[in-house]
Amino acid sequence: MKSINVNYKTLNHTRRLGEKVFVIEAIRSLDEAIDDLCEVLTQEEQRDPFAEDLCPYFGILWPAGEALSEYLNSNPKLVKNKSVLELGCGLGYPSLVATHLGGKVLATDYHPDVEMYFKRNCRHSGIICEYMRLNWRDDKIENVGLYDLVMGSDVLYENKHAREVARGLIRFLKPGGKILLSDPGRNYLQPFLEAMKEEHFTEVSELIPVGDKEVFVFLFSKD
Repeated sequence: MKSINVNYKTLNHTRRLGEKVFVIEAIRSLDEAIDDLCEVLTQEEQRDPFAEDLCPYFGILWPAGEALSEYLNSNPKLVKNKSVLELGCGLGYPSLVATHLGGKVLATDYHPDVEMYFKRNCRHSGIICEYMRLNWRDDKIENVGLYDLVMGSDVLYENKHAREVARGLIRFLKPGGKILLSDPGRNYLQPFLEAMKEEHFTEVSELIPVGDKEVFVFLFSKD
């Protein structure tokens, strides 16, 4: 996936968790950003089936990311002095929170524009966090390592993702590690839960309010 130079209009979201203030720079409007992207793509590029992968969905501060961040803040022992991997980090709010709470965090995403926004948000919030561009669906990935906690937010948005996400989360997990996932209740959540059960993981869940929505947060551990 190549990078497309689009000057998206942004705004800053300020979030306070405890005594720490996080500043998250996000794309101002997803619809506006998609229009901006289409303006810089040629008609041939717009017809390319991979063009949708360039859509800047990563650039919105989604409720699932906020819920995951709040859950981490309420459960700091999950990350303190632990190795943490976030898959599909987008703007990186949960990774920033996990780092602030004492985790050794690797934030990852595959969209080519994420790194720029992630590094901006690290600077805005005074956080130093490692980033790697990663396609976690690639079975040939090497040198990523295994982690005490693997986490993701709002990653179950396609039918095929249920088992892919389950495998992707598990493959990077240390023995005895935990998996943390937040989801706004998408259609493919139940198949994902079934896939995790087939892999002998049990979960505890919590509903976290974010604005006028409620988001599921699941913590998985091996039987």
